[in-house]
Amino acid sequence: MRGPSITVPSRRRSNVRAVDDGSEPVPKETARQPKRRRRPVHRTTLVVAAIGLVLTAALSYATASARSTNEDRLLRQRTREAAAVLTAAVPGVQTPLASALQAVELSGDQQAFARLLAPIVKKGTPYVSASLWRADGSDLTPLEVVGPTPQLASRSPEFIRSYLQKSVATTKLSVVGLLDGDAPRLGYAITTTIAPIQYVAYAEAALPPNRTSVVPKTSAFTGLHNAVYLGDTEDTRSLLTASTPHVPLRGRRASEHVDFGDTSLLLVMTPDGHLGGTLLYILPLLVIAFGLMTTLGSATLTEWLLRRRAHAEHLSDENARLYAAQRSVAETLQQSLLPSRAANVPGVVIDFRYVPGVAGLDIGGDWYDAIPLDEGRLMVIVGDVSGRGLGAGTVMASLRYAVRAFASQGDTPTVILHKLNALLDVHDDGHFATVLCAVIDIASHSVTFANAGHPNPLLIEGEHALVIETEVGLPIGVRRDAEYAPITRGVAAGATLLMFTDGLFERRTESVDVGLERLRQSASGSRRSLADTLSEIIDVQTPGGGDDDTAVVGVQWQS
Repeated sequence: MRGPSITVPSRRRSNVRAVDDGSEPVPKETARQPKRRRRPVHRTTLVVAAIGLVLTAALSYATASARSTNEDRLLRQRTREAAAVLTAAVPGVQTPLASALQAVELSGDQQAFARLLAPIVKKGTPYVSASLWRADGSDLTPLEVVGPTPQLASRSPEFIRSYLQKSVATTKLSVVGLLDGDAPRLGYAITTTIAPIQYVAYAEAALPPNRTSVVPKTSAFTGLHNAVYLGDTEDTRSLLTASTPHVPLRGRRASEHVDFGDTSLLLVMTPDGHLGGTLLYILPLLVIAFGLMTTLGSATLTEWLLRRRAHAEHLSDENARLYAAQRSVAETLQQSLLPSRAANVPGVVIDFRYVPGVAGLDIGGDWYDAIPLDEGRLMVIVGDVSGRGLGAGTVMASLRYAVRAFASQGDTPTVILHKLNALLDVHDDGHFATVLCAVIDIASHSVTFANAGHPNPLLIEGEHALVIETEVGLPIGVRRDAEYAPITRGVAAGATLLMFTDGLFERRTESVDVGLERLRQSASGSRRSLADTLSEIIDVQTPGGGDDDTAVVGVQWQS
């Protein structure tokens, strides 16, 4: 940075002779001015200059070091966030595969595997192929195949047998890399914990062409290059995917090991620019420029630099908080495990609401489903798994997919609750679940309920609302020999049935009866549609959100 230029007029020596005015002439030598010697730079000036140079050098080094430290810290933080995203992907891979395998084990119908996984394989996410194998390795060809033939089937018998034995020996998701060839894939296998183990469920995910994937511009990790390896070493032969063809990544980098089934993934990330921003990058140059101007400017700039650094760290922390709140893995996983839209069933209108609790960002265990059956019947189910987090979400997904499998077999509500009770044990799994299952006969205006420790449903007929008393049994997973009794209830034309979880009415400061009465009163009165009914009840019962998750399913007869 340039300062104002100052022009100093130079002094010329003059050989002017005296004017001849009758006086004595001035000799030429006496007319000349004496030479002026250049004054040496004062020692104080040199000291000040030296101090200024030392301070400038020290400040510029400190700024560069702080910039480098800040870049490293931000890179490590972003790498940990990306690793959390990879960790959250495991239940999404494992749950559908485990649910399909449980359906086969419990029903003995191998075709149930294909029926459950066909819609998932058709979408291509998270699998492009799924297959069912014998666990004992006696038959090295798949029993059922959904989608294209798996690449595992083309491997040697020794490879297939070894991998099946590895899958049976672990309770985790068994991962194998099929990375050679023009179409590399990643394989997943899982078995049940119910002895004897008969089957191995296997699926394959396709890796991107050339194992290079482009990071979308809208991604939270824009401006970062990444590479994901299978295992603990950065070996290009075990590369799964990378955002750039130039691997291994060079320069400033950070890495995280991510548990992935029975193996691990190595995530390596490097910045594509300056994580702290352009201003933080050029700060050392600014310090040098201002430091050379004056020592006072250096001191002033140092204070400004510290303030800017604190401001940059504040912005970084704020961005991390916003990312955690808005891009939480729990929120994405929760939405993916619940129905995206209501089923279209003639004779009734179906609608539902889900309101996440405000107490935290972990995934909850509240779930619901509406399953059309044959001959004008509809199964509606609402459940609540104890606890929060990925464990509760995994149990919730397993129960939901199991209910769909049992419903497709024509099981009654009581039979479904008995079968669910065989899948969950609070002592082994650490969770139990309350479930309310109802089969609705649309034409006859009747509903058959079976209740496993869940809040009773609400029936709205005209302008009046009442609680339907059911036979409440023990929650799922508490005791294997629990008994569940069905109860059938007739409903009037145009009636509305509401099934919900306890987050809709329970409050820490009041009893359950008070909450249920408040819910009944808010549901009373005439309304235009089912959507208006659910919206008004949610607004009244959970203004601004509740402490717990809330799930509500409504079914309204059209005549």
